[in-house]
Amino acid sequence: MAKETIVSNFKLKGREILSSYANFTLEGEITAKVERGKETWTITERNGIPKGTSDGENEAVYIPNDKAIESIDKNIARLLPKKVSIKTPQDILDAASAFDLAMVKKAGPNKKLWGGNACLAASTAFFQTLLKASGFEAWEIFATKKTKTFYFPNIAFNMVCGGEHVPGTKQDIQEMFFFAMKATSVKEVFEVGTKFFRQFEKNLVRDGLPTGTAKERGFVFPVKDNFEGLTRIKECAGQLKLGIGDYAIGTDNAFSEVQKGEDLIKEGMYDMRFSGAGRKTREELIEFDGSVVNSSENFATMEDPGSEHDVAAHKLMNEKYGDRVQIVLDDLVVTQLRFIIPYLCGKNMADRAGNSVLIKLNQAGTFTETRLAVEVVLGLADGELVEEFLSSRGDLDWILQECKKVGVESLDEALENIKSYGFSVFISHRSTEGSSEFLPYMPLMYGALTRRLWFKAGAPNGERNLQNYNPLIRAEEQMRERGIKTVVAGFEGLPAGVTVPAAGN
Repeated sequence: MAKETIVSNFKLKGREILSSYANFTLEGEITAKVERGKETWTITERNGIPKGTSDGENEAVYIPNDKAIESIDKNIARLLPKKVSIKTPQDILDAASAFDLAMVKKAGPNKKLWGGNACLAASTAFFQTLLKASGFEAWEIFATKKTKTFYFPNIAFNMVCGGEHVPGTKQDIQEMFFFAMKATSVKEVFEVGTKFFRQFEKNLVRDGLPTGTAKERGFVFPVKDNFEGLTRIKECAGQLKLGIGDYAIGTDNAFSEVQKGEDLIKEGMYDMRFSGAGRKTREELIEFDGSVVNSSENFATMEDPGSEHDVAAHKLMNEKYGDRVQIVLDDLVVTQLRFIIPYLCGKNMADRAGNSVLIKLNQAGTFTETRLAVEVVLGLADGELVEEFLSSRGDLDWILQECKKVGVESLDEALENIKSYGFSVFISHRSTEGSSEFLPYMPLMYGALTRRLWFKAGAPNGERNLQNYNPLIRAEEQMRERGIKTVVAGFEGLPAGVTVPAAGN
């Protein structure tokens, strides 16, 4: 049995810090006393929360920073336990769950009374404090002495930006990704990714194009149409002598951006205003999505193929292409179990909106709700804990009503259905800020259990992106020193039943 660690005398405060998007944002900081055997010391941990990213009404609602700091002081700090006893990683998860549930019960719908930013700053700082005090690594949360193989996620390197990110672009698709799929280590993934990034930059210089980058550090240059970026990715791969099965291509379409306005939403229409392709019906949009998918034998993943208002578009996409490509739900479900469960549990493909979910801490508003979203999608969740959180949020009745529309009669049935389908999760950037290395905890926690993991934190450059990538390299080194085999997810990390031609599956 591990030596017991006692963490007590928690002190929580919030402060404003600068974010990478030229905003002031919120940071939570916790100081605590740690005792292990005869040793006693003080620990301080902090985590910054993103600002200027997604903040819709369906996700955790942020309040002004000054109000959030006041909420941390008056509302949240008093919920901290007097002490936490840690012998196993499960003790950390249990303490975090209790703290997060107490916030969920009082913070109001989507945390709008206490502030989603205040709750997330406190929640992540608390979990991080317990983890660091315990001496466990994030990858040891679910790993055991019997763990022989650990799966690192496929890494999405943003290479080409368009849509809202690029004024004057001819590209409706917001992001285009490169994935190294045959690397033998996560370090090799980054070696390939950095070579690819530099070669892509050389090609832009060759063609007299700008080499500036956007928010996720993908390149910003005037493309001619929606397919030029994909063509350039393939060109660059050829220059580096990567075979069709050595890499994959993917996109974040972010098509909520081309269905703005009540008229378009009501009519189920999309305005491809960036490319000048004009208005498209829902059916025509999905056919366009299909043309992107089929543009490359190694096209593997597409996020947000329709808008956040259009469940029907996503279900149509899944019906037509759900056995060909990973369809990642972001804007439609915003890391909220009340959407994830009914939109994924249907018995027929036509009743399901996708086969993968994007996970963002900032959308959920607490660490535990984020964790539960991951575990529901992967079929790893504790049903009783899920039900407890849903009941406390007031979401359970609505979810059950929605599940019945697709022939599912109970929460247990819904969770079992989702488990049986073999879905994947895609952990997303834009979830932490400042000098925090919290975000990599999420893929590292689950690599001992599954290879259906994907991760994006932008291009392989820029300090904010690298603080999310470098911890993966360090973790791999630790595992290999302990004799654990590390494997990159590769094409086998796709959802069950998805066949990408280049993968040979």
